[in-house]
Amino acid sequence: MSINANNATFQKLIMLPGPTNVPIEVTQAMVAPSIGHRTTDFSSIMKEMIRKGKILFECNEDVIYLSSSGTAAVEASITNILRKDDKAIVTVCGEFGGRVSEQISSVGASAIELVADYGDFPSLSDLERALEKNPDTKAVYIVTNETSSGAMCHWLKEAGDLTSKYGAFLVADAVSNWGADKMPLEDYNIDFIATGSQKSCAAPPGLAMIALSKRYKEQMFKDPQKLHFLNLPRYIKMSDKVKQTPFTPCLPVYFALNKAFDIMIEEGMENRYVRHQVCAKAFYDAFEAMGLQLFGEPKARSNTVVSIAYPEGLDDKEFRGSLSKNYGVVVAGGFGDYAGKIFRVGSLGMINEYYVLTTISSIANNLNRLGFKANTDAAINAALKNLSKL
Repeated sequence: MSINANNATFQKLIMLPGPTNVPIEVTQAMVAPSIGHRTTDFSSIMKEMIRKGKILFECNEDVIYLSSSGTAAVEASITNILRKDDKAIVTVCGEFGGRVSEQISSVGASAIELVADYGDFPSLSDLERALEKNPDTKAVYIVTNETSSGAMCHWLKEAGDLTSKYGAFLVADAVSNWGADKMPLEDYNIDFIATGSQKSCAAPPGLAMIALSKRYKEQMFKDPQKLHFLNLPRYIKMSDKVKQTPFTPCLPVYFALNKAFDIMIEEGMENRYVRHQVCAKAFYDAFEAMGLQLFGEPKARSNTVVSIAYPEGLDDKEFRGSLSKNYGVVVAGGFGDYAGKIFRVGSLGMINEYYVLTTISSIANNLNRLGFKANTDAAINAALKNLSKL
């Protein structure tokens, strides 16, 4: 979406937790001529995307692509492995952890919730106690970045060691932070990573990506579920045979994500992790210097979703509406009980000095316009101190 000022058109900055801004070369890749999805042309693209996916996820098994949102990948991690009366541990500290818990229960499995306050995240000790109490747990589901609150799991590697000890599968719902935070599948003993194209990959919405371990794959084939669209063994068999998908793929987004993967590989994953950490710290320090209160616990802060509490008397709709209309910057509001109490800034994908400084100055100017005295200079200086590390 764009804004018009004095007959000139400007692209808005989509500073959401997703979808996010997309590089022009990725957008341009979408306008390639259409091809048949049952042809060698599509098989060639699939082969390339599988190769690149294995590099980026740091996994040995082929990556699976679903023409859907990331939610489908998360649901597939549940429906392909859990059966009635199985036990599954799940982190619940916001909207998306709650959804995973509901999905676990919907297949007849028992959801053992690790609960934390909104803005905080359960601890590794919580997980360890739950596993000690339930050593027959089949899978542990960690929402690695709770998009609704901006709380992040900072102990994912240790969780992999712990779940391996108990023989449980580790599933990472990493929709809003894979590609921004380190989580090599093999090295971290993760069995399933679910994410989407529109988040840290900086591609358009429409594709879900799944990386899985050999152990998880073997379990699916050993005990197959009666599924149709989310039947992952069906995707694997089709891919092994002809490098195609069992159902019609969203071709334009395949073209786009293929290009986005090139950009990610060229930058290097370690460099991406550092960039996201630096930009998130720049946002946090800038908002505090501006005079705003950060939301949530410091120990659980996310590198991709920055949550800020509204000053008293500031209306959510007026603030976000005027920020979009007058400055061309789009940010997200809160969920549920926190709607109108916090706003969230996405710091992911293409995030760099330009996006950080433009967003900070726009928010500060908008706050001043609405009557809140924001220290713009202090905020910019705090951000620049961090951004000099890029």
